[in-house]
Formats: sequence, C-alpha cells, structure tokens
Amino acid sequence: MLSLEAVVLPERAVAAAPAQLDLALRRGELGIIHADDDGDSFSMIDLCIGLMVPAGGRVRFLDVDWATRSRPQRLHRRRRIGLVAQTGVWPPQMTIMDSILMAQLYHSNRPRDELLGEATDLARLFGLPGLPAERRDATRRQILLRAGCVRGFLGSPDLVLVHDQLLDRTPELAVPMAQAVTAARMRGGAVLWISTGTASGAAQHVEADHVYRMGDGRLARMGRVR
Repeated sequence: MLSLEAVVLPERAVAAAPAQLDLALRRGELGIIHADDDGDSFSMIDLCIGLMVPAGGRVRFLDVDWATRSRPQRLHRRRRIGLVAQTGVWPPQMTIMDSILMAQLYHSNRPRDELLGEATDLARLFGLPGLPAERRDATRRQILLRAGCVRGFLGSPDLVLVHDQLLDRTPELAVPMAQAVTAARMRGGAVLWISTGTASGAAQHVEADHVYRMGDGRLARMGRVR
C-alpha cells in the first residue's frame, strides 16, 4: 500500500551520511511512528502524499512511485488517501459540511444523500450531533478538530494518515479515533499514525503491526506489537 525505500529527507541531505528511511505498510495494517520532532512528522506526511520530493530513494503508493507521475496524476491519486491533521484547509466561503463532502462529490459518483449519511455517522462517532452547517469563522476550534476527523475517514480511503498532534489537548478523541482506525483496517485500508508530543499516548488505544521512532531524520523499528 505504502512504501519508503532508502528515502532521504531533503532537509537532511546535507549531512555527511544522511539517514535513509525504509517503511512498508500493507493492506489492513497499522503503522505508528513516534516522531521526536514536529518538522520530521510534517515531512513524513508530505512524503507519503507526494507533496515532497525526497533527496534520495523512492516513495511508492499503491505500488507506484510518486515521482513518476505528473501533477494532475498525483492529484488524482490523492483522492484515495485520507488525512487527519491540523490544517487550515477550510475554505472560508463554504460551510464545513460542504467542505467535508466536496472531495467525495468531485471524485466519485456516490449520491449526495449516501455521502451525507456516512459523514453524519462519522460525525456522531467523533462527538458531533451532526455535520457542522456554519462556515469556518463561525465554528469553534474543537468542532473543526472533529470535522477534520470526519473528512479524513470519509469515503473509505485506501490509506489514512493520522497526525495526532491533532489530539493534543483533546484526549476525548483518542477512543473514537481508535474505533475509526479499526474500522478502516477491517475493510482493507492501511493506516499510518504519526505521533508527536503529548498526544503520543492516544496511539496506545490501538494494536499496531509496526512501530517506529523517528529522530534526527532516522526511522528506527521498535518492534511489532502483535
């Protein structure tokens, strides 16, 4: 599903002996990365979704090297990836509900009512009474965090990336996140959970196939949990 093969982070390439990152994640698997540095965790996300070009090595998603695809092709493939992260990608002119649904309505032929039903179920899982109907400026941060979780899992993506900096100071989201991760794996999706800071305890609610620690641009295997 996702593999990093001798990948060198661009910001680490100037080192005399730059670290090489290797990772392999298959369908139904969960990988957890405990990152010591926020910058490394963001770089890992950008690598996985094809936004960052590595200074060396290859990043493959669904057995295809991101570097071999044109920009439109990369955009098209990203529709198969869900991202749960603290981002400002909430268009101010749209309601939060429409922003959540937008990608699925654009990239699939699923009826709007069907998507609304799935999104509403996810919203309730993450502690919302339904999909937020307000625009970004009128929506509280805690609601936006939960809405970001809904957006990341909507549409049964092949790969879900969870950057659990999102869960910092929001520990009540840890168990619903674990439930959503488990459901994604049961239907054959893969999940890469990148943990930083005080939020790292949230990942203890799930059983991982692979656990790594990332520091100084290096990715060290910590073992297999189960």
